[in-house]
Amino acid sequence: MRIHCKMALLVTAFAAFFVHAENLVVLGDDAYAPVVYLKDGKVSGVLPAILSRAQSITKDTYEIRLAPWKRSYELAARGEGGIIGVSYTEDRSKIFDFSKAMYDDNIQIVTLKGHTFPFSKLEDLKGKVVGGVNGASYGQEVDAAIAAGLFTVDRDVSQPGRLRKLLAGRLDAAFIGNGQVGFEKIVGASEELIASRDKFSILPTPLTKDPLHLAFAKSMGKKEAIERFDMALEQMRKSGELKNIIAAAAK
Repeated sequence: MRIHCKMALLVTAFAAFFVHAENLVVLGDDAYAPVVYLKDGKVSGVLPAILSRAQSITKDTYEIRLAPWKRSYELAARGEGGIIGVSYTEDRSKIFDFSKAMYDDNIQIVTLKGHTFPFSKLEDLKGKVVGGVNGASYGQEVDAAIAAGLFTVDRDVSQPGRLRKLLAGRLDAAFIGNGQVGFEKIVGASEELIASRDKFSILPTPLTKDPLHLAFAKSMGKKEAIERFDMALEQMRKSGELKNIIAAAAK
């Protein structure tokens, strides 16, 4: 009898878990390879791969819709879906509920060879014009330096376009996500950039390590969905599966 009672309790617990599973729209950047992007019209990248595995654990489904970052962020802020690849800031925490960090994104500084400069602190960017993503945060310290006018960020929606501006001499440097892997992914997708590969130089010290999250506007009331995702993320992390997913998706 006790065995039957225990089994009944387990079935009830699992049933309660599945009842709360939801279909969740998740927005993101369409051009941030290899983190999240469209490839031949198909959702690709590290973060979608993590969500794909997570949904088999949470039983939620994540309907991923990608667009230029600024548009995706604005839609998410209005509660039209969650968002992946978002950095945590105090201002954003007033609007969004955040998951634990999904992925650490090293933001590199790319220059042209012959025009490199020493970089170890933000003051080394003083007076420079640097290409960056429209609507993106690079962390509170970097955002504060930009707001104070220490250096200027020329905003765009395309990392390949940013490197082309650098080649044309319109920028002193460019912020490129996901370290060396991200840089090579961008260059390798364009014949023009492949031909100019040797003209670029990545500064040894990254701008910052940027933890990326899944987040939902507080107005959507999705804290339970975030808790389920965090549970799945922790399970993948402990098993080593998360590391393998990231390595495979970043190729």
